[in-house]
Amino acid sequence: MSKISLKHSGGNVVSLNSPTSAPTSADVAFKLPNADGTSGQVLKTDGSGNLSFGADTGGKILQVISTTKTDSFTTTSTSYTYITGFSAAITPSSSSSKVYVIVHVNSAATTRYASFRLVRGSTNIAVGTDITGSQEAVTFTAGSNTSNSYDNLILRNQSMAILDTPSTTSATTYKLQGRINYGTGDLYVNRQPYTDTTSTYVVRAASTITLYEVAA
Repeated sequence: MSKISLKHSGGNVVSLNSPTSAPTSADVAFKLPNADGTSGQVLKTDGSGNLSFGADTGGKILQVISTTKTDSFTTTSTSYTYITGFSAAITPSSSSSKVYVIVHVNSAATTRYASFRLVRGSTNIAVGTDITGSQEAVTFTAGSNTSNSYDNLILRNQSMAILDTPSTTSATTYKLQGRINYGTGDLYVNRQPYTDTTSTYVVRAASTITLYEVAA
């Protein structure tokens, strides 16, 4: 009969002998806390040496919410203005969940000084922090340059992705704001300044906000 011997540094030995007959279910009845036999459970540690079984949820995508704006938007405001019809709301299933936010917006501006901010509820997120004095924290700019011929008439795509931590199970809305930062001009979403209906270089586009709830 074979056996396994475990020897302590002090000299004591514990031996595990192989069974002399086929084991029954009673012989192998070993169960960790929270192990209910559910398919897909995994062995977890609490970081203090305690083991338990639980659902394999860490890092999984629990839900996806997406909004697509296909119509156009224009503003001349020098104060941040919400892009109408361009928001997405998600209700996290757990306060420990994170929300992966991806924003793609197509824009143009008749001035080089126009920008956007991503907002969760009423809180700016995904903005710069290295600002001094009157400098402004933004998510991204419209990207036009009026010093280059027709550059300000090109429709460009700006994007941002951020893993946000809303820490709530309440409905949470993500929105985009835009404004003219300096002087006067027009800021456009999903369109150029052109209104000509006979030219193929006049284009219209779509913009999206997509939210992924990620399990902790």
